[in-house]
Amino acid sequence: MRKFSILGFIFFLIFPLFAEKVLFMRPVTRDIGRADASDIVRALDSMMVERFNIMHYRDLDRRNFDELRRCGSDAICWADNSVHGSYEYVILSLISKDRYDEILVRFVLLDLIEERMINDSSQTYMSPRDVTDRALYRQIREVTDSIYDRIRFGTTSRAPDRGRSSRDDRFRDDGRREDEARRRAEEQRRREEEARRREEEARRRLEEERRQRELELERRRQEEERRRREAERQRRIEEERRRREEERERERLEQERRRRELEREREMESRRHTLESNAQKLARARQLVLEMCAEGRYNKAIEAIVKVSELKCECEEDARVLALKTQLLNFNRIRNRILEGVKLLDHNLILDNLGAAKALDEYIVPGGTEFSRRVDKIEAIGHFARARDLERRDSFDLAKESYEKCLELDPDKKECRDWLNNIDNIVKMVFDKAMVMRSFNPTKSKELLRSILRIVTAENEYYKRAEEELQKMEF
Repeated sequence: MRKFSILGFIFFLIFPLFAEKVLFMRPVTRDIGRADASDIVRALDSMMVERFNIMHYRDLDRRNFDELRRCGSDAICWADNSVHGSYEYVILSLISKDRYDEILVRFVLLDLIEERMINDSSQTYMSPRDVTDRALYRQIREVTDSIYDRIRFGTTSRAPDRGRSSRDDRFRDDGRREDEARRRAEEQRRREEEARRREEEARRRLEEERRQRELELERRRQEEERRRREAERQRRIEEERRRREEERERERLEQERRRRELEREREMESRRHTLESNAQKLARARQLVLEMCAEGRYNKAIEAIVKVSELKCECEEDARVLALKTQLLNFNRIRNRILEGVKLLDHNLILDNLGAAKALDEYIVPGGTEFSRRVDKIEAIGHFARARDLERRDSFDLAKESYEKCLELDPDKKECRDWLNNIDNIVKMVFDKAMVMRSFNPTKSKELLRSILRIVTAENEYYKRAEEELQKMEF
C-alpha cells in the first residue's frame, strides 16, 4: 500500500493537473448529410474532450458566441471579442463534401495572445466511415504540434523542458512519423484502387455504349427500309386516288380558300378593334400607376403595372408601359436593399443604393414622392451605422466625421448628438486603451493616439497628453 501511495505521489508531481485552455468552437458543416455530419461532429467533440484541456463552445453565452462566429479566421477579431483569460487558443473546424463525395476536414488554430494564425490544415477522407476519432486525433495532433504539450491534459509549462524527455519524444515522434507514413501509403493505395475501379467502370460503360449504338444503328436501318417500302406503296395509292378525284378536290380547295379569306378578314377586323381598345386601356392604366407612385403606394403600383403589361396594343404605349414596369421593379429592388440596410444597420446597403433610388424615384414621378422627402433621414441612418462600424474598428476620427454628417442630415438623431456631446469621455476611453496596448501592440497604440489628435483640438487635455506619449514612443 505504501508503494502505491509513493507511486501516486510521484505521478502527481510529474504530471500537473492544469494546462492552457483552447476554445473548441462549434464545427461548420457544408454540403454534407445531416447524419454524417452529426457522427463526425460527435466523434470530434468526444476526442477533444477526452484528450485536450478545452473550453467548449456551449460554455459561451449566446451574445459572445454570435460575436465570435462572425470573426471567421481573423485572429485579431477573436482577440478583441474573446473573454481574456478564459482561453489562450482557438480551434476552428470545417466539415464539407466535395464533388467526388469525399469528406474534407479542415482545422484552423489561432493564438489569441500573439493575435496570429498558427496553423491551417486540411485532410481528405474517402467516406464518412474513415473519419474516426483516431483519424481526427492524428490530424488535430499535426495541427497543434507546436503547442500540443501546452494544451493536452497533464502539462502546464508554455515552454516545456525537453531535455529530460528528449529520448521519449524522439521515440514518440518516430512512431508518429511511421504511423503517418503507413497511413499515407494506405490512403495512396486506396486512391489508386479507386482510380483503377473508376477507369474500369468507365471502360465498361464505353463498351456498353458502343454496343448500344451499333444495335441502334441497325434498328434504324431496318426501320428506314420498312418506311421506304411503305412510302412507295402509299405513293402509288395516292397517285391513283388523285387521278380519280382531281376535279372534285380542286373545287373543294377553291371553296375552302374563299372561306378562309372571309374568316381572315373578320379576324383582322376583330384584332384591330381589340388593339385600339387595349391602347386606350394601357394609357389609362399607366396614368393610374403614376398616380399611385405619386401617392407613395409603390407596392400597389408594381402589382398593377405587372397585370397591365399583359395587355398588348402593338403601339408606342407598349414601350411606355414596359419602361415604367422596368423602372418600378428596379426602384423596388433598390428600395428593399435600403430598407434591409436600415433594419440591419448596414451602411453599405444604405449609402451605396440611396443615390440610385432617389434618382429613379424623381425620374418616375417628377419632384419625387414621400421616399425622396425621407432621403435625408435614411442617409443619416446610413452614416450612423457607418460611424458605429468605424468605432468598432477603432477608427474614431472617421467615426466622428460620420456622426457629424448624420447630425447634419437629421438634427433629431439623438444617438449622434449624444456621441458628439460625450466626446471628452470617448477621448479618455481611447487614451486609456492606447496606454493599455502600448506594451504589447505599440503600432495600434500609436494609431489610437493619432486619432485623438484628429478628434479634439489642442486645448483639450488629452490632446496634449496624446502628443506627449507619441513623442515618447517615437524616441
